[in-house]
Amino acid sequence: MPRRHRGKLIGLLCLGLIVLGFVLIKPPTPIISIAAEPIIDGGYTVTNTMLSAWVVIVLMAVIVFWLYFTKLRDIEKAMVPSGFQNVLEGLLDFFFNIVKLVAGEKNGRRFFPVVASIFLILLFANWFGLFPWNNALGRTVDLRYEYSHLLEIDVHHHLEELEHDENAQPAELVGLLNTHFSSYYFDPIPFKPAYLDEADERIGAILRDDLSESEVAVRAAFRDDPLPEGASGADLVHGIEARIEHVLAEVGFSEDVQHRYAAEELKEAAKHAVLFNLPIAVADVGEPELSGWVMDSGGVNIVPVKADDFTYDPFLEPVIAGSDGSFRIYTDREPESAENRAPSAGEAALPVSLNTAHVGIILKQDKAGVIDIGAAGEFERSKGVAEIFPLFRAIATDLNLPLAIALWAFIFVQLWGIQSLGLRTNFGKFIGVGGAAVVKGPIGFVVGLLEIISELARIISFTFRLFGNIFAGEVVLFMAAFLVPFLAATVFYGLEVFVGFIQAFVFAMLTLVFAVTAVSHGEHGHDEEETGETAGH
Repeated sequence: MPRRHRGKLIGLLCLGLIVLGFVLIKPPTPIISIAAEPIIDGGYTVTNTMLSAWVVIVLMAVIVFWLYFTKLRDIEKAMVPSGFQNVLEGLLDFFFNIVKLVAGEKNGRRFFPVVASIFLILLFANWFGLFPWNNALGRTVDLRYEYSHLLEIDVHHHLEELEHDENAQPAELVGLLNTHFSSYYFDPIPFKPAYLDEADERIGAILRDDLSESEVAVRAAFRDDPLPEGASGADLVHGIEARIEHVLAEVGFSEDVQHRYAAEELKEAAKHAVLFNLPIAVADVGEPELSGWVMDSGGVNIVPVKADDFTYDPFLEPVIAGSDGSFRIYTDREPESAENRAPSAGEAALPVSLNTAHVGIILKQDKAGVIDIGAAGEFERSKGVAEIFPLFRAIATDLNLPLAIALWAFIFVQLWGIQSLGLRTNFGKFIGVGGAAVVKGPIGFVVGLLEIISELARIISFTFRLFGNIFAGEVVLFMAAFLVPFLAATVFYGLEVFVGFIQAFVFAMLTLVFAVTAVSHGEHGHDEEETGETAGH
């Protein structure tokens, strides 16, 4: 085939791939997060940027040890570089010549180890962030658990505040508690992944209006003996606990949740039931919205090619209870229809609690077509609402790394200044007074303040320049892959390879320039001072 025809064919194939990706492939909507995502969230949180940093450090160490044991340990081999050693030595030699050109022979040799380390660390870090496993390979977390856990924390704080409030509570709150516990009390619905099958059974029973003996008894207890008006927050909490505790002493929880509380004391079990049923207002909630991708949850996954957005907020999409025991989701953000109609006579919007929010998640999945709830309340949890937490991410997109390197650069610059000029002269420019000051007198004091502001501004500019460029590049790659899958993102990858190199080089060069300025700052005045002392003698 002639070369010109071959080029046209390759161009048509590339265009076809771009059109195919744009028309037929629906990649997941990018979740752009400024904060690094946690990978291990326990006593010590490990984020994906931390994991990436550890991998980069290990890779750099492996390269160094490999070069030493295979090349540099043998002097004869080291004198005749080849392959990767030749490339690395050429790069370092080129960089060393630049450092000497800027700082001179003496200072260049002193600054080179730190400046070159900054350059190589950032170069490896920036380029490591371009590998295809970044933001693609990771663990998925069932947001049904994550959301419920966050809501549990908020309700727990609200419960503690109410329990320690000795003031009389509004009649509206007392009425809400009486109505909720007498009509919509449910045994605690578990939300931990290990208990999700059990939770689905409980929710299925609720949807078919099949109440347990304890649920019937607790509701009756609040109807027969409602909470008194004018009670304090502490009295309300203790009153609710006492009623539930009395019922549990008589009948216990329903059989399907009994084993989870077998080891707990009765009072603790009652407090747990209050926690799951206490109505909570949106003002008491930190993160009420549940959003993520619909996917198989658990384990390590690759971002699916096709994914649907899922969003649920129980304060905007409350659970509506009908007089016939049925439940549904309603939201005023959608047009009213047979499936989405406003509450009518005999219907009530359930107050938001841990239990009602959990029921709402299931109803929302049914409405979104993720699961199918049968007439008898049965459904299979074939898919979960999950969000992917990538294992690896560009390190400089975490503000901590640029800030840490900027601070170390600042520390070394000051150390070099002290070594060259002495402690008194180096910090004289910041104090602005005394014989070591750059400018003496009241004006010198103001100049010293400006020098301090200038040093702090350098740290800030160092940090945000690197962070902004690398984070922006990550967003560009995200959106390119999302808008036009196949090939189109390749152009931006080439751009980001260049940007990663330039940002590492600029950071290192600015550190070098500031170091040169620090060791030369005040030398003129210092020389004049020495000349004056000599003339006096």
